[in-house]
Amino acid sequence: MREYDVCIVGGGAAGLAAAALLKKELRVCILEKNEILGRKLAATGGGRCNLTNRACSGKDATLDFFASIGIETYCDEEGRYYPYTNRAADVIKALTDAATAGKGDAETAEKGDAAGAAVFCNSAVTDVTKEDGRFVIKTAKDSFTADCLILATGGKAAPQYGTTGDGYGIARSLGHTVGRVYPILTPVECGGVDFQKLKGIRAKAQVSLYRDGVPVEGAPKETGEVQFTDDGLSGICVFNLTPFIKAEEGESVSDAIARYSITADFAPDFTAGDLQERTSSFGILTGALAEIADEQMADTGCGAAFIKDWRFPVKSVKGWRYAQCTAGGVDTAEIDMETMESKLVPRLYMTGELLDVQGPCGGFNLQNAWETAMKAAKAINGKDR
Repeated sequence: MREYDVCIVGGGAAGLAAAALLKKELRVCILEKNEILGRKLAATGGGRCNLTNRACSGKDATLDFFASIGIETYCDEEGRYYPYTNRAADVIKALTDAATAGKGDAETAEKGDAAGAAVFCNSAVTDVTKEDGRFVIKTAKDSFTADCLILATGGKAAPQYGTTGDGYGIARSLGHTVGRVYPILTPVECGGVDFQKLKGIRAKAQVSLYRDGVPVEGAPKETGEVQFTDDGLSGICVFNLTPFIKAEEGESVSDAIARYSITADFAPDFTAGDLQERTSSFGILTGALAEIADEQMADTGCGAAFIKDWRFPVKSVKGWRYAQCTAGGVDTAEIDMETMESKLVPRLYMTGELLDVQGPCGGFNLQNAWETAMKAAKAINGKDR
């Protein structure tokens, strides 16, 4: 049995940040199911790692943290912060070095002689219990015991990077409530046109979400670049609609989805009056898209104003493999959101996407990972031993 003060399950964004911020005299271990740390983090922001957003209230603490570990940042015109090098790999290296103090040697950390966390990769957790006030964490290879446990497993989005929802089972086994989880921030499969003819086309549009022909309350009306795929629509503005495509209590997913449609205004800088005299949408839309739009215009008799209200019935939301985030998760009513400590199990902490906390694209969900990790580390650092 390997003995530690703090065990962190998950070596991604939240896990690495927490390890970097824990007091160095603490014996800390990170258990990571993948063969490397930060695998999913490496893919964020198109490989550039969108760290946070100007609109996040806690962004200053995040930027200060990254500056403290040597990562300089910049903010783009949309308010998204990235590492100055534009490389997620550099963020992972800085986090890993800060978490392990360049060592990460298991034996010395276990003895309390190391300045950083011990890292155990290829170590998926199979069981967690609490015995005599300490957590017992088992993997296929080994067993660990710790005074404090941080769950930083992530959700279920992008399982190709190892995030397969393991943390939900651990949380349930320790008595926590886990709400229904579903993929969000994904492309949307739509009907209404032959998308094979439009695959690869990109167009500026303002998109909005309708249910039963009525705008969905709370859903954004966002302008951005819409990308046509072989079966529907993609792009950040489309992704941000997906948290609002959901079933009501007692409603099947298939019945719910059939009630939704996405409306795209492909001429957001023009009024319907501006388009009244136009006989074609070409010149506002690119050739192939204009050809399809003009066919639809002829069928509806709406003229070029059709492109300001082009509706696409939703057929499905793309699954976990395409998702950037998980909706649902551990009930936050059971967590002290100032310290991230469980209200049910003392010295158990939960962070990041494992919790029922979600934000739009643009750095909001990574901000949640950093912020909850910082709170957990601060709380543990202040615990009496």
